[in-house]
Amino acid sequence: MAASGKWKVVADILQHEIDENPAGGPVDSNPFGVLAEPGGRLVADAGANALLRVAANGTVETVAVFPPLQNPSGFGPPSIESVPTAVARGPDGALYVGQLTGFPFVQGLANIYRVVPRQAPVVHCTGFKAIMDLTFGPDASLYVVENATGPFPPPPPFAPFSGRLSRVAPNCTVTPLLAGLNRPTAVAVGADGAIYVTNNGVTAGAGEVLRIAP
Repeated sequence: MAASGKWKVVADILQHEIDENPAGGPVDSNPFGVLAEPGGRLVADAGANALLRVAANGTVETVAVFPPLQNPSGFGPPSIESVPTAVARGPDGALYVGQLTGFPFVQGLANIYRVVPRQAPVVHCTGFKAIMDLTFGPDASLYVVENATGPFPPPPPFAPFSGRLSRVAPNCTVTPLLAGLNRPTAVAVGADGAIYVTNNGVTAGAGEVLRIAP
């Protein structure tokens, strides 16, 4: 029988939020997306509305803070939490961060931000709803998974079969590749050039990985 894997705490993300609370407001931490690189890790903290860097020695620093968004719907609160969920390194060396946004999950309000350390984040592409993950392909296209699409209300913001995988060109042209997904959660580009996306992400016993041939 193979030995069980070992793990250890690398950094205390919550303590960083307690100590610094970079976005202000209530203390909240939900480390959601992680990008592991030599010498450190980038963490999208959905609760703190911040992008953090964890050094090899466990030191945590704030790379960027994502401000709340004005609610254009007339339904719900006047401002909406940013909720960054995913981070990827672009071919230009910058970091790209996907946004879920908070209630009421307005269609078209979620952004993809371009982040350069020691500079304010800049909106790279917009027009999304509930980004869960993103990754770059070898052709510099950005593959984006949205947990849900469409208006609210109705249907509910995370209704089944409204998730989507899209290809986003460098000029922000969005091409849907798979629609009607049921709460997809992650995407990766394999060494074989194929695209892999998870589906049925919150349905016990029904989770699956879909492969899109190159």
